Amino acid sequence: MLFRQLQYLVALNQERHFGRAAERCHVSQPSLSSGIKQLEFGLGVPIVLRGRRFMGFTPEGDRVVEWAKRVTSQRDAMMTELSQMRNNLEGRIRIGAMPNSSPVLPFFSRIMTQQHPNVDIEIHFLGVEQTRMGLNSFALDVGITYIHEKSIADLHSMSIYTEELSLLVPESSKWAEMEQITWEEAAELPLCLLDPSMHERRIIDEAFHKIDCSPTPVVVASDSILNLIFHVMFAGLVTIVPSHFARLPGRFPGTKEIKLVNPEISREVGLVWSPSEPVMPMAKIAASITKDLCETAEMKQWFGDSVKTPA
Repeated sequence: MLFRQLQYLVALNQERHFGRAAERCHVSQPSLSSGIKQLEFGLGVPIVLRGRRFMGFTPEGDRVVEWAKRVTSQRDAMMTELSQMRNNLEGRIRIGAMPNSSPVLPFFSRIMTQQHPNVDIEIHFLGVEQTRMGLNSFALDVGITYIHEKSIADLHSMSIYTEELSLLVPESSKWAEMEQITWEEAAELPLCLLDPSMHERRIIDEAFHKIDCSPTPVVVASDSILNLIFHVMFAGLVTIVPSHFARLPGRFPGTKEIKLVNPEISREVGLVWSPSEPVMPMAKIAASITKDLCETAEMKQWFGDSVKTPA
């Protein structure tokens, strides 16, 4: 069995298309198909459902794919650790991050690039459950997400900051005269919110549910927080965003942040990684970078006392 054949299989699982999988592996489609057939012959089981196009995997194939992910991930980790021993860390770190953490990511990347210039950074914006699945399947090295969710209780974690929620309103509106507003009052305003399927939206809905309110948003803006903010800037609507978005340098012209109270909602955000032993090299490095991140002036400026100081 050749390691390359396992790489072909992982690529096919990711792309669900023979041609795109071949492109990802930088080989021709016949070479990829031949390699997978050789793997099937070597293992003595059918892996791919045959047809004119990719139709999925057999039950045996699904199990082989899971093992292939593990083997290729362990090999990548070995190569990363060896490069680190040569004082020339190389490789790629794959991060699953929730959209709310996007303002923090450039500073994480800056520290990573300064300390390890030969490491490529790959960021995927994912929900909590998708991040857990990515870590368990070795498709991700680390995640940045809410760390006290039941679905990821088995993962290792390191706190970064506490997220609070604010109401963002047009600076020219009558609401901008307020310094704080209750959730009940906010429910009566022309809201623009994320799609109900998103974890961040469910946190907002739970807050309204606590006070027996069911607001009807004027606009449901898919999965883009920036889209929500643009609706405040240019459409005269209001939205609910993490407070640190409103504190970004330069902020968003024509908007004002108002504190949401009764109830005050907060969630702890942090780095998460697989509990597997030994700890993957990229997870170790990400934990070290996170410690440095929490000491930066930008984090302390935006988050104040909510920034955690990892031990």
